[in-house]
Amino acid sequence: MRAAILLCLLAVPVAVGLLGDPLATDMRAVLLPPSPEHPLGTDALGRDVLARVAAGAVTSLGAAGLALVVSALIGLAVGAATGWSGGRGAAVVRALVDVAAALPPLIVALVAGLVAGPGWTTLLLALIAVGWLPFARQADALTASLRTRQWVLAHRAMGAGTLRIWWRSLLPELLPPVGALAVVRLPALINTVAALGFLGLGPPPPAPEWGAMLAASVDHLGVAPWLLAAPLAALVVAQFLIAALPFGRRTDRGG
Repeated sequence: MRAAILLCLLAVPVAVGLLGDPLATDMRAVLLPPSPEHPLGTDALGRDVLARVAAGAVTSLGAAGLALVVSALIGLAVGAATGWSGGRGAAVVRALVDVAAALPPLIVALVAGLVAGPGWTTLLLALIAVGWLPFARQADALTASLRTRQWVLAHRAMGAGTLRIWWRSLLPELLPPVGALAVVRLPALINTVAALGFLGLGPPPPAPEWGAMLAASVDHLGVAPWLLAAPLAALVVAQFLIAALPFGRRTDRGG
């Protein structure tokens, strides 16, 4: 299963290069149904839908993945710092994180897009602004419990510095659960990217993006239902592949 998922992910950029130009228009091939030449049909500008879906995977999944990685790194650093230090300052940070975590990511991204204008930069910053919070809460709780373990106390008693303990002892314990949380949150993040693209707050046209493709299909549902089916199926397949990803194994070091 793991090999099959990796092959599917690696096939996306290869498919983008082999399936043709997703931006190429042909007014002689407007709204053609699926055929051997165009397996998923064409859109209102004669662009190949399959090529646009493949290219949209790079943009949609790439944006969600980048926002997720940056959010996880920020949350891991902040949470580990507060969980390790404790005290009044850490309590204040935890309170701020709890308040900010109550903000719906879609609403934050929507407001940011309306204020700063559509585009990937605004979208990514909005997603990261709220995306790191769950990772911070998880890393904080885990670090607070790990720092009193016997093997951590033994390392400190032997004179090991904080950075060495974090790198050699805490990080291997934090990465598996943080990775599992990332896998759990990735589908929702992909849906958020698609929702913002549907609302016109993603990359400007004619860049291929699944949410924007769904929005463009609304005007042609009666005559070209494949315009809706193709990006919708891509979203479903992406969710299935992510759900099948291994969460990794957490090793218990005892203590």
